Amino acid sequence: MGLTDKLDQPLVRALRGGAAALPEDIERLTGYMRLIQQLLGEKAAEHEPTWAQACASAAEIETLQGLEAAVVERAISLRVDNLDGVLTKFGIWRALVDDGTHGLRDRLVLSVEADIQSIVRRSRR
Repeated sequence: MGLTDKLDQPLVRALRGGAAALPEDIERLTGYMRLIQQLLGEKAAEHEPTWAQACASAAEIETLQGLEAAVVERAISLRVDNLDGVLTKFGIWRALVDDGTHGLRDRLVLSVEADIQSIVRRSRR
């Protein structure tokens, strides 16, 4: 079974269209992150007996990492309007592997801060 057989249609579309092809649903994005993390874990545990298989596996890992970035980009672009949504974004943030650059991680946390500020402003009206 190939990688695209394990992914649903929005994720497959995101392979070509990037983050914009993903839904504007923070809960679905969280599910995608869990799926991607599971698939990355499976790939990490595989032992490839040939160079060709190792190269194919590396390409799949790269694809999954690209999808992970697309999911995070979509989460960054979404504005949530309640604290449950904010907590969901924190869950996505925690799922990211710390690669030392903090680029996506920091941008996601900054988007959460903007959401909290927006919620606070609305609650004061």
